[in-house]
Amino acid sequence: MEMEDIIYGILSRLPIKSLARFRCVCKLWLKYIDDPYLRTIHVKEEPQLIMFQPSPSHDKIKIRCGVQKEIVMELFYKGPRHENLLVGNACIGLTLVCYERDPCEARIYRFALINHVTKQRHDLPPLSIRFKRCDLDIDGPCDAAGIGFDDSTNTLKTVFVIVKNLYRNVACTMVHSSGTSSWRKLAQAPPYIIKGGGVFGHGRLHWLAYESEERTHVVWFDLKTEEFGLMDPPKPNGNGDFEELVGLNDTEVGFAYTGPVYIKLWMLKQDEEWVLHCCFDQLSLSLITPRYNNYYAEVLGFWNKDGDILLACDYHTGDQFFVYTPKSGHLREINQGDPCSVSDFRMCQSSLFSLHVSASLFH
Repeated sequence: MEMEDIIYGILSRLPIKSLARFRCVCKLWLKYIDDPYLRTIHVKEEPQLIMFQPSPSHDKIKIRCGVQKEIVMELFYKGPRHENLLVGNACIGLTLVCYERDPCEARIYRFALINHVTKQRHDLPPLSIRFKRCDLDIDGPCDAAGIGFDDSTNTLKTVFVIVKNLYRNVACTMVHSSGTSSWRKLAQAPPYIIKGGGVFGHGRLHWLAYESEERTHVVWFDLKTEEFGLMDPPKPNGNGDFEELVGLNDTEVGFAYTGPVYIKLWMLKQDEEWVLHCCFDQLSLSLITPRYNNYYAEVLGFWNKDGDILLACDYHTGDQFFVYTPKSGHLREINQGDPCSVSDFRMCQSSLFSLHVSASLFH
């Protein structure tokens, strides 16, 4: 075996955090780590849980990683106190955060991409949108955001949707492509109200939208064509079920029905077909710990590469985490750090590809 093969074999087993540091050792190491061949043989890492913890004054956000809640970085947040931090999705190891929303008529939005492995942030160009006074939000924001990778152009795109609602007569979509210094305005807008962070998968961003109390849609935005479309969710569980789109990892789209008895999780396939991934009895959570009482467990995403599911029984405090293994039907509680107030969760999966993209952004 040649020495070069041995080096590639060693590097293929190292975690992304180590490779990120080793890129700075010398030009030879940088050459090996940036080699596309290493990208194809590198062992894909397990997904990581990212949490966003607001300060009591809501002017600072702590970004934590893993169920042990390791602090990755802090962000200063500027916006009305009644508004929660707008967190987009995770994609290729990066998480999108809107850390400034000015409530005046010339509203300023500031976005950052967070790399939890290298503990770096990349600020996007500020986005300024002027609203008429009658178009300002009265009952909180109704904006949607997300990031996705466009394979056709090899660019990371950030999508921000200003949604028309009862208080706004405007509706448009703003797109930022990596490597550019401005946003592009598209005339297209989704046919129904969407809000919050999107879920990336199959080259599209996805949001949940309600046509009425009885009818739900999945709105998607194609990163290549930059057009919106609609698809139906999987068949519902029954009346009273809580519905949510779930970013299972950076590239898989899930749809969860959470009811008082059962939780069903579906996965989206390439041809817009929903396939049932698992179904389990939510009441079994109360048998594990007596603290679980009258809570709906939230599906957070894949816990590992085997497809086990991570759940939180109290979404806002992250007080208890559980892992469900579909193959065996086993449900267990996992260790955690100190409880803290959490405003949002995301599952983020790093890869050597994400390290290369990050390197181009954070240079």
